Amino acid sequence: MSRYINVGTDQAPLAFRMRLPEDKQVVPIVMLHGLGGDETDMWKLESALPAAGMVVAPRAPHPRREGGYAWNPILKVWPPLVSEFAEAVALFEGLLDYLNLEYGFQRHKMILMGFSNGTAMSFAASMIRMSQVPAGIIAISGLLPKGDLSHLKGVPVFWAHGTKDTFIPIELARSDTERLRRAGAPLTYCEAEVGHKLGPECLTDLRSWLQDEFPTPELQDERSA
Repeated sequence: MSRYINVGTDQAPLAFRMRLPEDKQVVPIVMLHGLGGDETDMWKLESALPAAGMVVAPRAPHPRREGGYAWNPILKVWPPLVSEFAEAVALFEGLLDYLNLEYGFQRHKMILMGFSNGTAMSFAASMIRMSQVPAGIIAISGLLPKGDLSHLKGVPVFWAHGTKDTFIPIELARSDTERLRRAGAPLTYCEAEVGHKLGPECLTDLRSWLQDEFPTPELQDERSA
């Protein structure tokens, strides 16, 4: 069997691409693409993730006239309200149920990794449904929707943002991360002199954060030896 599979909406609530796990003890990661992307976009970041774990990249449900997909419909408020993501969150919950049934996916162990609009979706999924609060969140060039953050208390968050980001300004990122701190989410924050993307310094910090917060079984064995 190929290590990668693609599943369409004829089988699952959301189309997705998945890397099958070599070790089910390694935390599963769900990658949520940005505005105008799809399930193929986030794989350039795969090298930063634990090598043996399951990785799932769903496609957002809302097609865009300009091409690609979004996690919420056309923006009416900026920053968006968490309620704008309700339809996508319901479909996402169905996808997690499907993954659990078909592949033994353990949602309580998952890390949500979002880019831009996918970051907002990562937080929205956690804010709307307690059953979708992840073990950790990776936020890349993203933003927090407006809404109740109480479910995020104690959830470790890695946030990376570019100081030259013209799409989601750095001032908004700094304000959002302060909201997370006040909500009780343990936060690791990285800024880099880049635009709307992950800077190389933050990529290095992301790898370190994953190793520290979610060590693989091999790393745990080495550290306890």
